[in-house]
Amino acid sequence: MNVGYVRLSRDDDKRNYISIENQKLIINQHTASQGIAIDRWYEDDGVSGYKFDRPGFNNLIADLDKDVDTVYVKDFSRLGRHNAKVLLLLDEFQERGKRLIVIDDNYDSFTPDDDVIGIKTWYNEKFVKDTSKKIRRVLGARQKEGTLLTHVPFGYTRNKKDKELIEVVPLEARQIRQIYELYMHGCGYRKIATFLTANHVPTPSMIRRQRELEDGKISKRHIASEWSDGMVKDILDNDFYIGTYRLHKRSRATVHGKDKRVPKEEQYIFENHHPAIIDKLTFELVQDMKEKRVRNNYRGSHGQWAGSEIPNPFGTCLFCKDCDNRLTPIVRKTTNGERKYYICSTYNSKGKRHCTKAHLINEKDLMEDVVGYIRLCRNSLCEMIATYDLKDFETEKKSVEVKRKEITELSDEQKKQLKSLFAQKVKDIASHADNEELITESYEALQNDILAHIHALELQLQELNETTLETPNVKQKLSTALEVVDSIIQKGTLNRKDIEILIERIEVDENGLPDIILKYGLSGLIQYSPAEELNKRENEIILAAMKLIREDTRGFTSAKYLSTKLTDIGYKKSKKSVLPYIQIMIAKGLIEPADNTLKPYTIIKTREEIEELIANFLKGIPSDASYDTHLHGYGAGRRYA
Repeated sequence: MNVGYVRLSRDDDKRNYISIENQKLIINQHTASQGIAIDRWYEDDGVSGYKFDRPGFNNLIADLDKDVDTVYVKDFSRLGRHNAKVLLLLDEFQERGKRLIVIDDNYDSFTPDDDVIGIKTWYNEKFVKDTSKKIRRVLGARQKEGTLLTHVPFGYTRNKKDKELIEVVPLEARQIRQIYELYMHGCGYRKIATFLTANHVPTPSMIRRQRELEDGKISKRHIASEWSDGMVKDILDNDFYIGTYRLHKRSRATVHGKDKRVPKEEQYIFENHHPAIIDKLTFELVQDMKEKRVRNNYRGSHGQWAGSEIPNPFGTCLFCKDCDNRLTPIVRKTTNGERKYYICSTYNSKGKRHCTKAHLINEKDLMEDVVGYIRLCRNSLCEMIATYDLKDFETEKKSVEVKRKEITELSDEQKKQLKSLFAQKVKDIASHADNEELITESYEALQNDILAHIHALELQLQELNETTLETPNVKQKLSTALEVVDSIIQKGTLNRKDIEILIERIEVDENGLPDIILKYGLSGLIQYSPAEELNKRENEIILAAMKLIREDTRGFTSAKYLSTKLTDIGYKKSKKSVLPYIQIMIAKGLIEPADNTLKPYTIIKTREEIEELIANFLKGIPSDASYDTHLHGYGAGRRYA
């Protein structure tokens, strides 16, 4: 069977540029002059000759073992533009006993007497490489200048009159901001994708298809009808949304080779190039959150507190102080509504054998502790902003680099010693094979010591690598942090974004008391003990209760009266929760129980005696005073699951 092969691509020399139909015409004229007809055609339209993975060409090679006897092509460049592969292909035709006729180059595989075939195929390859080099040079120059026009991502469009102008699409911009807000509130990629799909938000490919149809274009591009994790991740990763134009992100080592990612330091970056949809602080915060989630193996929020827009707000920064695992959020239905708390995930899933205590802490208590601590840190943060010097950043950076280098050198030295020890051990065993067990035992202790030292150094290096050095724009971050602090103090609570901006880590001990570590070095400036703060609040309530009894002229008091008055002052107390304080008043001799239910507690001290008790109480409060674990706010709510 006689067949013809034709190929066309846009990288061809214009002088040799010839259409598919013209190639067929030339081949038909040549074969007709010899009384031969072409029985079948193989063609590749729009495919480069430098690569040999072409549909038509692959079918031709497959059919060589079937019914194909002779193949006709116009010239060698139609067969391919890769010198080595074309020459190997010619050998393959000869080995298979198949005939290849190249019309314009006067080649017949049955009589291969052309001595310049290698030069011809080399020239064909040189042409496509030169063309590729010229194109890359032009593209590279435009990339360096930032004038290369590329497709803009979801949320943007190019001005129809001036393609260099990039404009924000308002509706899409709102959706992008919503994606960032959802992520900062604890949702993962999949949960965000599910939310967008459920709310019928068009995917980026659907938007692009719609624009192409409006412009009268027909595209065969795949259209995704649902949002995926990858789409959400791409939007959260893309700094195009903060106004940064990034070019030369990928490059190829060879013609038509695979694209490889270019390191960020080698890319061409143009900041403030176009209108931003996301502010830089929010973008950087999201990048920090993503890194923290990977480091802490966080998998997003599996639920949401009822009646709250914050799904477990402390999810990414809350850890057990003993086993170092994350605390799991729990919601329990109660007669008064719901109880929201966090508990050690190890204790919750594996029991006491793996972590002896629950490390339980109520979300309400934790929120009060954090807000109180932040209130203490406010002035120090203000002072840091006023005195911050970028030179300090550079000094700290250098010192960390020096420490990292020292630890690495020590670790390498220990590894060399271990290698030498192994070599010596092998020699000793070879020389004294009969004492192998004794020699092994002698070396084992030395090996274990060196391995332990190496492990310790690796842990130090890991800790140092995980140390977050603030970037030179830390002063701007500190200013934003101060605004967040003032907002928290004013509203008395934190949302997920506040927590991510301010809090580095919270470790909860077995008594349910948190050790709070703030960002920006604030924790090192403020001495804070949750137990002391808790006791301080309890002392304030006891003092307030004593003063209320002193002012009561009726001669008796009750739990309802004290609870109402304490609530009026600002303490959130119920009749039941005030009972422990009444027991303290009884123990101090201020009141005693009575048989009359209408006058349940008789005041047995005079006003002057109570004044003296108050004075002595104020003098005798130690800084580390603590109360019985049944006292409100410290016992069951903090210690037991």
